[in-house]
Amino acid sequence: MFKEPKEYLRHIHDECLYIISVSQNLSFEDFMKDETLKRAVVRSLEIIG
Repeated sequence: MFKEPKEYLRHIHDECLYIISVSQNLSFEDFMKDETLKRAVVRSLEIIG
């Protein structure tokens, strides 16, 4: 089953919003220390890509 282009764009938009929300006010060092957050962001980037 093929998804509509709008559905793909909605998924991309949702993942972008997630990455923005979890990275606001977060230092790079704190990000690198949080293995769960790193994996979540990588997964979001996989969905976007």
